[in-house]
Amino acid sequence: MTAAESLARRPEMTVADLMSNPVLTVEVNESLWDAWQLLFVSGLRHLVVLDRDGGCLGVLSDRNILAEVPATADHLSHRHVRDVLAMVPLVSVHPEDPPLSVAQLMADHTVEAVPVLDAEGRLAGIVTESDIVRWLVR
Repeated sequence: MTAAESLARRPEMTVADLMSNPVLTVEVNESLWDAWQLLFVSGLRHLVVLDRDGGCLGVLSDRNILAEVPATADHLSHRHVRDVLAMVPLVSVHPEDPPLSVAQLMADHTVEAVPVLDAEGRLAGIVTESDIVRWLVR
């Protein structure tokens, strides 16, 4: 039996069982410096990016911000979340999706975190690589 087959036979779990909520968010027009400060103070590595109406635009990671050169307070203060959003693939999952499909999506798109959207498209949570690892070792 393959590892995927073994995982598929586990008791029915869904993304809702793995996701974190509430989710730390940032608006698309905020400065990268503000986003960096929010990550630093919270100790987290990912922020879900929202538009003015609360629609999800993707997940900004600490790596996206650190890719800005030079990554100085002055430079980051003059750049906005929207400026790096092109580097962020817009992928999402639903609370009822199986964990294995989320892991595959993350691998396919080389992302470390995925927003979880409810049936109306509203932000319900976030699943990170750490959540997937915890699921795997259960």
